[in-house]
Amino acid sequence: MSDDPQNQMRQWQQLKEQAVHGELQMDGAIGGALLQRCETLLLELDVLKQQAGDLAYLSGYGGLPSALDLQNKFQAKASGGAPHDPNDSAVARLQQHIEVVKLMRDTYSAAIGQLQQTDQSAASRMNAHTEGVG
Repeated sequence: MSDDPQNQMRQWQQLKEQAVHGELQMDGAIGGALLQRCETLLLELDVLKQQAGDLAYLSGYGGLPSALDLQNKFQAKASGGAPHDPNDSAVARLQQHIEVVKLMRDTYSAAIGQLQQTDQSAASRMNAHTEGVG
């Protein structure tokens, strides 16, 4: 696997499609353990993303122009991005990793035959919530 999140997304999307079409299968116990690890990792990444977002407003750097420049750079690196790349921040990078882990989770679900059941139960819940709307 590549370290580039976009390449990882493409690779996991291909694996997910293979799993959905029955070309990729795995033992239920192994898949279940991988699913659980994905859920744990998603929670951990979400906490890290929230903590990185909290760094958007730093203080205590003093009033020197160079100190303020440093403060602004650290804030941008945490959550704002850079002028050349708005996705160049910890928050954006963590979100990319969250998306990859979600694809991994869906791939494992499909590989053990649970993705369709999960999609159907989610659709049923959505229908139940939206029946009275409108």
